[in-house]
Amino acid sequence: MEAEHDELFYITEATLEADDDEEDEHVYQEVAVDSASSSDQEEDWDAIVKRVKEKKSQNLNLSVSTTNAPEVTVTQPSEVVDDFVRNFLLRMGMLRTLHCFQTEWYEMAQTGRLRQSADNPSLPDVYSQNRQLDKEVEMTKAEMEHYKEAANIAKQKYVKMKKERDYHRMHHRQSLQEKNKLITDIKRMRKHYSSYEPAMQQLKQKYETATREKMLARLERDKTITELNNLQSTLACLRPLSDNTGRSQPAPVVNAAPRTPAHVPSRYDIADNKPVEPQTVSDTVTTSIIGKTRKEFSFPHNQANPYLSQTLPICAHLTRTGGFKMTHSFQAHDCGISRLCYHPTKPLVVTCSDDHTWKLWNLPGGELLMTGEGHKDWLGGADFHSSGLYLATCSGDGTVKIWDFTKSQCMLTLSEHIQPVWGCSWHSTADVLASASMDHTIRIWDVNGKRCVLTLRGHADSVNSVQFLPYSSVLCSCSADRTVSLWDCRTGLCCHTFYGHEHSCNYAAVNVKADTIASGDSFGHEHSCNYAAVNVKADTIASGDSFGHAFLWDVRGYSEPQATLQFGSCSINQLEFDLNRKILAVASNDGIVKMHVLDTEKTSQLEGHTDAVQSAIFDQRCTMLISGSSDGTVAVWE
Repeated sequence: MEAEHDELFYITEATLEADDDEEDEHVYQEVAVDSASSSDQEEDWDAIVKRVKEKKSQNLNLSVSTTNAPEVTVTQPSEVVDDFVRNFLLRMGMLRTLHCFQTEWYEMAQTGRLRQSADNPSLPDVYSQNRQLDKEVEMTKAEMEHYKEAANIAKQKYVKMKKERDYHRMHHRQSLQEKNKLITDIKRMRKHYSSYEPAMQQLKQKYETATREKMLARLERDKTITELNNLQSTLACLRPLSDNTGRSQPAPVVNAAPRTPAHVPSRYDIADNKPVEPQTVSDTVTTSIIGKTRKEFSFPHNQANPYLSQTLPICAHLTRTGGFKMTHSFQAHDCGISRLCYHPTKPLVVTCSDDHTWKLWNLPGGELLMTGEGHKDWLGGADFHSSGLYLATCSGDGTVKIWDFTKSQCMLTLSEHIQPVWGCSWHSTADVLASASMDHTIRIWDVNGKRCVLTLRGHADSVNSVQFLPYSSVLCSCSADRTVSLWDCRTGLCCHTFYGHEHSCNYAAVNVKADTIASGDSFGHEHSCNYAAVNVKADTIASGDSFGHAFLWDVRGYSEPQATLQFGSCSINQLEFDLNRKILAVASNDGIVKMHVLDTEKTSQLEGHTDAVQSAIFDQRCTMLISGSSDGTVAVWE
């Protein structure tokens, strides 16, 4: 054995030549073809069924034996040395050395010099494990590089987020500093303005006292002038008697120019319910109240009130079981509805909205007939002409527009007001329009002449509403100076002024008899009064405030209200009487229309709107009620 191990081996290149005789000595065996397998004879059916059953039983036995057999584990044999060398040379790229190794190895195997047990030993497991570990190390390094790149990206994102956090934190601190500064400024301003509060209250009291004294002095002046005129007339009657007795003396001359002629109704005449004779103005050029030379405008004569002799229908809310129910509802505007106006003869209603437009609707279906566009600001009110052919609208842009339905266009724009116009009213029998504005004035317009014929000045603050007494030239107005006034449009003089409001008066209305006035102030009953309504006979007026109180007034000189009604704590936006003064409809800020029966003092509620109800009106026969809301919808109750 030692001699064999010490023997030297050399690798030499040799060429092997094949022997032709050896090739010829190889004997090939011929494979016979089984003729039975290619037999075309048909097997019978019983043999086929028997063969299938035997196959099935063999498969069943094989599955049972497989189930009972022990679990077989596969072990990977150790890699031999020659395979390890081959793989090493191949992995290192030593192809020529691999070729030489292969040649010499197989030559030794053919000659028998290579023994399987001793000369071809197995490679120890440690080498295989080392190689496997090298592979795992390489994979781990690759994963580590991948994770390192991800960590670098995450680090960059973290640095970026940290910078953003610092940036937002800095801005947050700046915002906190600005907020604290604003809070400090607000506190300082509140403290500064609180020092002016006592002075403002004192000035307010002085102003109210001065205004009250001014109005009282005006009334006393009017009364004194009337007495002087009567005294002058008496002296003129006594002059012929002194001439006949021979003791003629010159009559005293009164130099005070009378502002109120003897035939002009005074506040005492209205309070005593005396008849007022109309004044006929000659068609001559004179100097008017506004100080311009023009042709004097002639108002129509007062006429008898036709409602006084008529039998008025009873409201359907009293005759129907359960009262009014909502039958129709439609979306009229995208913005809130500020006021509704019903046509005098047809089932039509006009809606005024904050979207600068008005729309004409057919009832009760709610078909849109016409849309009026032209105002540049919100619409505050509208009023139909007695003929129903014209519509007057007023807006926050300071204009009053007259719309002609026959031509479907605006026929006239009146723009002499310099501030927003709150309301307008047509005369019952003439083409005369009155408008109330924030500029402290009331303007009387001759629509045919397209001009302002009279400007009534006397209110010390914004005039919030205006309304003609039915079939009369007397006008009722209310103002933010906490007064309600009656004006004679034939002379431009204030006939009577009602005192009692403690805050701004927002609306006033009169009945047809012109013996009752309704007014509401901005805090009516110590809260804001938003609307006032009057029944068709004009003997009662209702006013409502922002705290849900309503007042009934008599125009015939009574200073105290007839009744005080409570409709919750929400603001009252409008009130409306039925024709017989049996029901008072109240549009409230809580989205509910309240129907109050005056005789029984019972109140029912009409619910259906989702926002504040701004307006509620009856039709001509009181068979249905129409309401408009801030949600832009119109509801019809029948």
